[in-house]
Amino acid sequence: MKLDTDVRHLVARKKIVYPTKRSMNLYFKVDRTTAPATAALYILFAAAVLLGLGKIMVYDFVSQEKQLESHILTLDQHTAQQIQQLENYDQVLEDYIRSIPTQQEQEHADVMELLALIDTTIRPSAQISQVAIEGNQVVISFSGVTLAQAADLIVQLEQSPLVSDTQVDTASSTDEAEQVEVHVYFQVAQEDTVS
Repeated sequence: MKLDTDVRHLVARKKIVYPTKRSMNLYFKVDRTTAPATAALYILFAAAVLLGLGKIMVYDFVSQEKQLESHILTLDQHTAQQIQQLENYDQVLEDYIRSIPTQQEQEHADVMELLALIDTTIRPSAQISQVAIEGNQVVISFSGVTLAQAADLIVQLEQSPLVSDTQVDTASSTDEAEQVEVHVYFQVAQEDTVS
């Protein structure tokens, strides 16, 4: 290869061709829009934007506030109903506590059964002045019957499966010679012997 050759000749360049316009476009579109129509479109667009913002920023808050107020009213009514139901809570609680027997009461005889027994055997014939029930021990004081009637009442009392170990502590005459005052002491039978 020759070192003294001109490099420009080796790289042959093409001639740059620039585009030329040979025809002219004479079409022109006339703007037929008027200023009032354009202004009306802008005004409608602004009104639509303002209505949208008004709904989002005002109407939604007002409707949410009304919903919350109605919810509060509903909760207030519900609270008033609950308070009305709880007006006599203390009495109900006291009745509940009294109706549930304690463990000590469960171990002893049922007081209501004992009172029912006394009501059915002694009360129709005599005047009861005292009934004391302590655990499984019962003391009854009654009067207004003769000594024979008192003995019959005690026999009826002893026939109950609830009664065991009956003792008559006192039988004394009162103002009338035939009327006596009787104090009866007995133990309540255990549950395994009752059943």
